[in-house]
Amino acid sequence: MGGGARGALGASTGTPAFGPLIPECFDRYNVSMSAHAPASQAEHGGAVPGSEMPGGGDDGRSARLDHEGLEGAVAALQLWRCASASVAIVAIDGYGASGKSTIADHLCAATGASLVRTDDFFLPTERQPRAGAGGKAGGAGEPALGEASRPLVSFYDLTRLRAEALELLSAGHEAVFNAFDWDTGAISGRLTRVEPADLVLVEGVCSSAPELSDLVDRAIFVDTPEPDRLRRLEGRIAPQDWDWDWLAAEKHYFSATRTMTSFDLVIRGSGT
Repeated sequence: MGGGARGALGASTGTPAFGPLIPECFDRYNVSMSAHAPASQAEHGGAVPGSEMPGGGDDGRSARLDHEGLEGAVAALQLWRCASASVAIVAIDGYGASGKSTIADHLCAATGASLVRTDDFFLPTERQPRAGAGGKAGGAGEPALGEASRPLVSFYDLTRLRAEALELLSAGHEAVFNAFDWDTGAISGRLTRVEPADLVLVEGVCSSAPELSDLVDRAIFVDTPEPDRLRRLEGRIAPQDWDWDWLAAEKHYFSATRTMTSFDLVIRGSGT
């Protein structure tokens, strides 16, 4: 990875850097999360049948936002923005249906940040791997996840995300690109514009990928208990539409590539 603050992304294996910045908020989070530790998706590397496919949108219709966590996140974003010599780019990553989109929308409204979504840079259908190679049917009607047949980042066009969005925004320029259209499985012919700002949030699975570490300064992980994520998915995605290759890749990404301890800040997406 590159040098400097951007290159440090993903290198940490200890306490997230957020702790020394705002100890009070960080301590409140640790206390409130201690009872929920077994349910953490990232810490245990868990991915479950029914995890949201990319593009489904973490609409949060059945989610309850952790407002205390959001306050801490806003405070952290403001500190990171002030500490940056130019444009601060912060990733908001997490499992599908963890609430990333909803949280990103709230953080943008609170800070005036610009927003880029990795779902807009999903690879077109014809460039995707064949479904079914990474998973196999399991017992009791629930398919079991197999080994990932390819890395999660290979499902996204990170080259286009860099060139058409993050590099331009990091230089203070407007980003203009054609987003992936989830209805057609192809790149949209309509232009999407993202205004420049001194704080840019890049939201979505793979937003904190090591391949983007030279552009992304900080990373937030949205941790939501598996049962809450599953309830959020009910009625949204039919079982026959689940992409088991993608789910296996997601599991490997958060258990091996981007574990919870590698993030600067962890906040709840929801929880009981």
